[in-house]
Amino acid sequence: MKKSLFPFLILIVAAVSLSGCLSALTETNNATEAEDIDAVLDIYELNIFMPAAGDEDKIVESGTYFVDSESSAVQVVRLVNDQQEVSLLYDSSLLSFEAPEFTEIYFITAENFTVTGDGIAALLESPVMEKPVYSAENLKKSPIIRFEENFTGVLVYTFRPPSGSESVIINDGAEAIQIILPKGVMTGNRIIGTASPTPDSFEEDENGRNILKWNSPLTSVSVKYYSESAPFYLLILLSALIGAMIVVFLWYRYQIRKLRKITNLIDDEKSGFRKQK
Repeated sequence: MKKSLFPFLILIVAAVSLSGCLSALTETNNATEAEDIDAVLDIYELNIFMPAAGDEDKIVESGTYFVDSESSAVQVVRLVNDQQEVSLLYDSSLLSFEAPEFTEIYFITAENFTVTGDGIAALLESPVMEKPVYSAENLKKSPIIRFEENFTGVLVYTFRPPSGSESVIINDGAEAIQIILPKGVMTGNRIIGTASPTPDSFEEDENGRNILKWNSPLTSVSVKYYSESAPFYLLILLSALIGAMIVVFLWYRYQIRKLRKITNLIDDEKSGFRKQK
């Protein structure tokens, strides 16, 4: 009887999890909307990544991802070129049973916008909001936004994973990726955390933020980040551990010597005490 119930329990759990994912995406359509482009730009920094291709910038469907180390949320600025559907970030953790949240979804474009250098310059100079008809869907645990008509412009949204984390995984199919870590946060320590694959460039902007760039990653990008003070505290911890090991070793040596002195008092090396069986 118990064995026959087990498959049904699995189906119930799966159905509840799937419904949670779908509802989390659907509810974001009803989120409070910014009234104008200025309100949107108060939320998002309109940073469009154009990867290096020799001596020129290459125009591709890129993504810029601003990490909030305190909440683990990621603000996404995604360039879209004449697409009917766009993949969103998703939580690939096997231990996550809750759906992530997608909030503050907006679409930005410009008059007669085209995905060219001049078009992007015009968008950055005079951005306008657009309200395309779309639906948020979840297909094989990979959330997407599906447009009623093809969209060209910039999609911005905030991805909030279900649980706190000190890492970010970019798996939305962007052709070029730029990750911006907040001031005081870094990556690159082999013990604490690194970026995979290795970034094509690693730089610091005028605000003290570390920026990692991939011009054409072949796979999804993963970054484990940490506070700039973390390596120092790790060094203190390792030093304390080594110090404790030295103390234990010296105490052990002291006990051995003490035991040998007691043995020498009992065995005068003439009575044959050690030779007795």
